[in-house]
Amino acid sequence: MWLLLLPLLAACTHGTAESNSLCDSDTVAVTVITADEVAVPTDTVTALSVQQIDSLRFRLTHHYNENFNFRVKSDSLCLVPRLGDTVTDTCWVFDDDLIVVAQIHTQLAQDSLTRDTVWVKVARDQQTMGWVEEQQLLQSSVPDDPISQILDALTYSRGVWMTLLILLGIVGLSVGGKRMKNSIPSPYPFLLLMLVGLIATLYASVQNFAPEYWLEYYFHPTMNPLLLPPVMAVLVTLIWTLLIVTGAVVIEVYRYLNFLRGMVYLFQLAGLSMVVYLVISWTTLIYVGYLLLPLFILTLIHIYRHWIRCTLQCGNCGHPLRQKGICPACGAVNE
Repeated sequence: MWLLLLPLLAACTHGTAESNSLCDSDTVAVTVITADEVAVPTDTVTALSVQQIDSLRFRLTHHYNENFNFRVKSDSLCLVPRLGDTVTDTCWVFDDDLIVVAQIHTQLAQDSLTRDTVWVKVARDQQTMGWVEEQQLLQSSVPDDPISQILDALTYSRGVWMTLLILLGIVGLSVGGKRMKNSIPSPYPFLLLMLVGLIATLYASVQNFAPEYWLEYYFHPTMNPLLLPPVMAVLVTLIWTLLIVTGAVVIEVYRYLNFLRGMVYLFQLAGLSMVVYLVISWTTLIYVGYLLLPLFILTLIHIYRHWIRCTLQCGNCGHPLRQKGICPACGAVNE
């Protein structure tokens, strides 16, 4: 089940809303919050320099700036001594080296048919530093944050783990679907599937309408919803809710099943959840998911109310029962 949470962690995206463009005449107000929670202006900065404006604009569009830390993930990365010099090697940095952005330079394109080239000067230490194209830097390194590194690893290995979980879900549904339906009279597995559908829809919506949130989260990840804009705060809150519900599912499974059957049930539920996540997220990208999600939730509610929910209890042991008769836990006859 915890394997399911790794791809869902990718839905926890965070970004800073892009502010209006700045110019030399713009004013930035600096305030101090007093003990009485009154904002008092202390200074006003006007006429920002061109370098400051460019730095702010680069931070908004590229999501990193000077003094940002990267971790090298490729076998090696070549740093050159001068801008555009691709022949002379200054030095090499290697896998797992920590490098910091020291300087950024944008080389303007010669014509309208080509794009500007961004060169980044990075340093491992005082003796090991040089320039590298931004595209090569981003391909060969990852932000020095554990969540960013997990997201990067999941992105490059998505074909493997998605295929494994889809196969797990298919096998679980074909071999143990009926047993799974009748084994646990608990609402938590159904609530978990609903949360997976909601997260898939919201994440795909962000990818459709605000992809900058994903890039911002990749460079500056956080699991604190208080630091996020409203839509992202909802998404992160759903992730935390999913973690709590997953724990409740595990407790419920071993309340009704032994260890082996419990493991089979959890694997089946994990595979089914992965199928639900992929189907709803992919269909949401083409807007079909917005109709599919409410139908899916209504179907889960119908199945639980008519096939799973127990309204009776065994008079001998208190085991939940859907109907009168022999208790499957203690064998007592309930009439």
